[in-house]
Amino acid sequence: MTRHFVAIGPAQRKCGVVAANYREFLEKCRKKFNLKKHEAIIVTLDDRTEVDKEYFRVLVNGTKLFISKAKDFETVDYIHQLASFLHACLDRQPQLHNKVMSYLQDPISSKQAATLLEVIAKNTYDSIAQTSKDDDPEWFKELDTRFKTKEAVMRNSAETRMRSYLQHTEGELLAKNLPPDSPQKNAILFFKEKLHKSKYNASYFDRSAVLETERLCDSHGTFECEGPYNQPKCPGIHYINPYASRETRIVFSTWNFDHVIEKSRSIIPELKAALSGQRASSVNLPYFYDLLFLHKNPSRAALKTNGNLKLVHIACHVKKPHECQCKSEKIFLDQHNDIDGPSPQQDTKPKQQRVKRPQPNSCTSQEGSKKLHRSIDCWVQNDNR
Repeated sequence: MTRHFVAIGPAQRKCGVVAANYREFLEKCRKKFNLKKHEAIIVTLDDRTEVDKEYFRVLVNGTKLFISKAKDFETVDYIHQLASFLHACLDRQPQLHNKVMSYLQDPISSKQAATLLEVIAKNTYDSIAQTSKDDDPEWFKELDTRFKTKEAVMRNSAETRMRSYLQHTEGELLAKNLPPDSPQKNAILFFKEKLHKSKYNASYFDRSAVLETERLCDSHGTFECEGPYNQPKCPGIHYINPYASRETRIVFSTWNFDHVIEKSRSIIPELKAALSGQRASSVNLPYFYDLLFLHKNPSRAALKTNGNLKLVHIACHVKKPHECQCKSEKIFLDQHNDIDGPSPQQDTKPKQQRVKRPQPNSCTSQEGSKKLHRSIDCWVQNDNR
């Protein structure tokens, strides 16, 4: 898909660049800014976040991209950026002054910095509390005209991500000439019905969702990065409120759901193999649904779900292979007493059994018990990492 970008070259010269992919964008930038082919260049956002090939795919029309020679790329001046940020915050919210000063007068610790930035993230913009298109028209620029509230836009954003995971799964599972009642088509039908019932997990991004367990932000709309797949929390200080401004809404599109057990490398291959085997009728579809579409919320542990998604800042999105794999004892229902619920292909009707009438002086005893294998989510907690 061809998109338009605002490219800013080494001498702060601006020009428009229309490109369908990262390679084409780089080639056009080299010509426009007279950069030689052998010179390594770096593409960044205005906050100095580096843009690579994969990041480029999620950028929207109108994104400003800064082009620098690799040899001239300087280390980020965090002190200057923080000072500028604080000035902007205090201009909008003068009442933050005393709170900011109380923190700055003490020795700075990471915990204090995190608290300070969280407060600023929640209070930087007056427009955060505004909801409708009439109140904050700037926020809705370049969006579909059918959206009238910020919450509706954010719900659609979460729903779109779930639909993309479904389309990917459908494309991998369904081959040509499969019969209508094939295990693969039944599996996709199961996923669609369950997603429809949950409204495609649209509440994940909806700050107005009543239950806190249904949304991933607070009531103001502030999201906190949940950290890399193998860490219990974010090692940095990554907060964002896409409800605050059009710019933060656009940047939030670069935050991703990271599958702890990877979708492409583990989940779909395991599901595909199971549905193609002799035990296809007993594949544990609810387990695979949780891995593909359900957020890894610790509060759901009591519900025995297998949530697998973490919302992360791009810096915490680990692209290299994860060591986590699907639990072999969870792949088929007949291996663990069906704690995840029946599969649509599984015959759940009770089978009639011949009951022997007890003989005199005989006694019956119930021997053995099936142990429930509870899923242990792949959550590596290592304070030394």
